[in-house]
Parts: sequence; C-alpha cells; structure tokens
Amino acid sequence: MNYETIQLLVTRNLGNRTDIAPYRDHWINSTYMDLVTTGKFPEVKHFAPIPVPELDGSSPLVTAKSDFDYDVPTDFLFPISMYNETSGYGLKLKDVRWYDRKRSTTEGRPYYYVIYAKQILLNSTPDAVYNLALRYRKKLVLPVLINPEDIPVVGEEWHEGIVLGATYRGARSLNFPNAETWLNDWRNFIAGHSEQTTEEEEDADIGLNFVW
Repeated sequence: MNYETIQLLVTRNLGNRTDIAPYRDHWINSTYMDLVTTGKFPEVKHFAPIPVPELDGSSPLVTAKSDFDYDVPTDFLFPISMYNETSGYGLKLKDVRWYDRKRSTTEGRPYYYVIYAKQILLNSTPDAVYNLALRYRKKLVLPVLINPEDIPVVGEEWHEGIVLGATYRGARSLNFPNAETWLNDWRNFIAGHSEQTTEEEEDADIGLNFVW
C-alpha cells in the first residue's frame, strides 16, 4: 500500500478525526523508521531485523595478520551477521563492554566482533589472512514517507504493521481508552511476523540499535 492508503487507514482507526493530520504523519513515520532502522522494537522482547532486500547489504572483509580493527561500509547502519568463509563458521556479535573485559591478548582465529565508533573490532586479533563476509542493514536514502504515492521499502506483508503501530501511538497520544487493544494487536502482528531469536543471537548479549 502507498502512503496515502496508510494515512487513510490510520485516520479511520482513530475515528476519522480531521485535526490530527500532522501528528498522524509523525506516528506513521516514526513507526516506519523503527521498523527498518532498528534491530528490535521496544514493544517486543525478541525481534530479529526484518528482511528488506533494498536495504540488506553485504561486504567482504579480508583481514590482515595482527590487525584487529576495520572500517564499516559507508552505508552501514547495523550488522546482521558475519561469517568466516576461510574457516567456515559465523562470528558472534558482542558489546564493546564485553570486548573491553574479554579481549584476547594473543592472536588467533577471530570468533567475535564488535561494532564501535564506525569500526569493526575483531577478537581474537587475526593471526593470518581470513576472508570474512559482513551482512548488514544499509542506511535509508529517503528516510521518511512524504508523497501520497510513496511506498515503504519493506515488503507488503509489513505494511499492516506500520498501520497498527501508528494507530497505537496515536491512540496513546490522544488518550483513547482502547489504546491498549491497539498495542496488543501491534505486538501480536510483530511477534507473528518476526523471526525467533536464535541461541547464537541470544549469546550476542546486545541490542541492535545503532545511531551514527
């Protein structure tokens, strides 16, 4: 559905009020941005980044012996996964505080990576050349919906989630008594459409919500 259709649906859900248009557009776009630019929703405990083909990128990373830090791609927003193609395993994402505590002082195969200050930090520091593959979410070029014909970059199956989230945020702001019902509908939609968190992702111990 396009932006105009989303606006009409949210307006209908909020009682067809004519005085909320500027606020309605904020509720829509804030929900849309949360969906495509964060790795998890505050309303849902476990939420994996949704697939967005237009915004899902990959980049090779060739390590150098004794070099542990590498620049992220210029269009990088947040990581999805990293795989060691040379040795055949996935690296685990960790928080920089973990890195400060647990960083290995010896060189070896890197099994962990950290994103900090627009850099990828590897642990252990590579003891050889490894071919790594980084999968990541790209930054949005046009971050908000503006024109009536604009269509969200997420798949059609996610458009209802934008409507539900914007409706909940509107109902909450307007103190509607049914705001909690809209919240539950939104939670159920997100939970039903998102991937379950894997054991490996649980081990990462980090929320994917990066702002540059």
